[in-house]
Amino acid sequence: MGIIRYLKPGFFIYECFRITILAFTLVYILPGTSALLWMGIAAPQALFPLMALFICLDTKKHKVYLPLYIAGKSIGIISLLSWSIIFGRTKLIGGYSGAFILAELILLAGDLFTLAAALLIQSSLRKTKEAEEKQCG
Repeated sequence: MGIIRYLKPGFFIYECFRITILAFTLVYILPGTSALLWMGIAAPQALFPLMALFICLDTKKHKVYLPLYIAGKSIGIISLLSWSIIFGRTKLIGGYSGAFILAELILLAGDLFTLAAALLIQSSLRKTKEAEEKQCG
């Protein structure tokens, strides 16, 4: 249970860092393309820091967000890996800077970390609930 206490703030801090990186990337890309499409893609990502904040503040009260968070992170990891595999060659050939590739790797590593942390928090909540049921019953 001790590691969970440190994981939850890290969980939230990473999500804030991630949305900041996403916003700066969006601003960097906007001058060359239509903003509406990119904003539509990026807007749902603002929900992840909110879920992480609620989970960080009161895990037991907001435990219903954990399955949603885990599902969203899993979909995000799969789509990022798919994007990297499918469009990896065009990025290298097209002359995109290494900053985009580095940002993808950082986001992928962070998403894997937060997915593992969410699974650990959910497992901890399940064990706590089982222990409470054994004491009562």
